[in-house]
Parts: sequence; structure tokens; C-alpha cells
Amino acid sequence: MRILLVRLDGIGDAAACVPLVAALREAGHDVGVAVTTRNAGLFDPGAILAEHVLERIPWPAHGSTPESTRRAEAEIAAQRYDVALIASEEPEAYALAAAIPERVGFITGWARPLKTLWVRRRVTRAVSRAQTIGGEPQHEVEVLYRLGAGLVRETAPPRDAARLRALLAGETPVPERRGIVLQAGPKWAETGVMPETQRAIAASLSPHGLRVVAAPHDAGGVRARLGVEPETFADLRGWIAALDAAAAVVTVDTGAAHVAGMLGVPVVDVFPDRDFAHQVRRWRPWAAPSTTFTAAQAGGAPASVIEAALDAV
Repeated sequence: MRILLVRLDGIGDAAACVPLVAALREAGHDVGVAVTTRNAGLFDPGAILAEHVLERIPWPAHGSTPESTRRAEAEIAAQRYDVALIASEEPEAYALAAAIPERVGFITGWARPLKTLWVRRRVTRAVSRAQTIGGEPQHEVEVLYRLGAGLVRETAPPRDAARLRALLAGETPVPERRGIVLQAGPKWAETGVMPETQRAIAASLSPHGLRVVAAPHDAGGVRARLGVEPETFADLRGWIAALDAAAAVVTVDTGAAHVAGMLGVPVVDVFPDRDFAHQVRRWRPWAAPSTTFTAAQAGGAPASVIEAALDAV
């Protein structure tokens, strides 16, 4: 079959779909993806049938530009998909899939009864998932894998990074992994880790082949907070290559943790204090070793974060 995965969210959300896409491909299906400019380029071009990119309208507006929507709709129609797996909640995700014969999406039952009724009218198969914090006992990868029921051979999502890496890095040999990548950006402070702790971690890791990386729009803030010039990349392909070449990645809970996990690169992952156990259960790196800290632990003992990073190298 030709299957369209609709994932109009962030990088980490799309990376959590990698085991599902791998299992679909191994079952003999061709898989295309509908994404946005936020996560376009995440999947290696050789691993997918097509990539349909929507350009999001800047916040606080919602949705995508009419021009990019029309283009994506035309591309999707031309591919003649048999099934759409809708992993995003936005109404436009369902609109993109409307003309595809089989459509699978999530419902949350009585937690959101009106949304559940709305979704049921737009899909041919509804998959239940929890809406509340702590409601899902499973990892997000396992939840997303439910969309592929009946289309994949394995009942559980693959966890072997040797199988998953090719979807992100292509069929290239695993590089000689050395040094440490620190994914910098505003989410460190949003998570609860103050700039002085960030600077201490960066300074202590600097002698060990540290590469500080950031999104282009975050570079100025990183420069001000850490006093270093971060590496930035023109697209996700260069960023993925940088993560793939690292012996370890240090980050807060961002797309970097999930991508590195799918590549098989060990991760030191810092989560917010609130709902820590649930967030780790749901969002820890999937296919690579990881060490997790609360923001309070990282701030109170940054040496522990540094030691964990060095132990992973």
C-alpha cells in the first residue's frame, strides 16, 4: 500500500514516528509524510516515498499558508495514497487526508467528547489514546505505533537503532562517534535550568570535544547566555549529521533527544521537575542509552550531568 503519515508538529513529535515508519516499510508499504517547515527534512529522502511540506503561519495565528496547503493537497492527490495515518490533532491534518480512502486518527473518548465525535466523522478507524497528564502508561512511540495496527507485522515498535537510523541518516555507515554535542536554546531556561548552570556545563565539557549546536533563530540568545558561538545548520540534514557523529548528546527534552535516540547516540536528557516520572516514561530517548535528570538536579549538581556525559563517551 501507499501510506501517508501526517505529522504537523515539532521535530521530536515526528522523530517519535520513526519506529512506525520503519515497521511500515519493512511490511512492504511505501510511506510518504506530510510535515511542516518545522520538521521538514527529518526523514532521509531515500527512506520515504515523498515529503509534502506545509508552511505554518507565524504564531499566534493557526494553520498553514493557503499556497503551501494547495501545493501539498495536489501532491498528495497525485500520489494516490491508500491509507492516511493522522498523528496530529490540528483540523488541517484531517483536511489533508480527507480524500484518502482509509483514514486512521486518535480519539480521547469522554476526556474530549466533542473532539472525539468530530474525529470519528473524519476517519474510517479511530484509535484511543489518553488526554490527561499521566494517563498513558506507555512511551509516545508505543502510542503512535497503534496507528499502524493491521499494517505492520510486529506487535511492538522496533527498538533497534541499527534498524531505525537509516530513516534519519540514510544508508551511510555509522561514523566514528567522538566528542559531545550540547543542544543549546531557550528551552533550557524554560525547563528550569538557569544560564549559569548552562555555562558551567558547557565550560566543563569544552575540553572533551564539545560542539554547541542551536537552531539558527536561537543563535543570538545562546551566544548571550553561554558566551560561545553555536553551530547552526541550514537544514535538518546537517544537524542530524552532527548528532550522528557525536559520542553523546546533552540536551533538555527537545527534538535533539529523540533524534539522537533513534540514531543510537547516548543521551543525557534534562526534564522539567513537574510530572518528571510521567514525562520520562513518555518521552525518554527510545533506542539509545539515556540518563535523565530533573531541572532541579541539573541546577543543584551540574557535575552530575557532566559526569553522565563523560561516562557516555
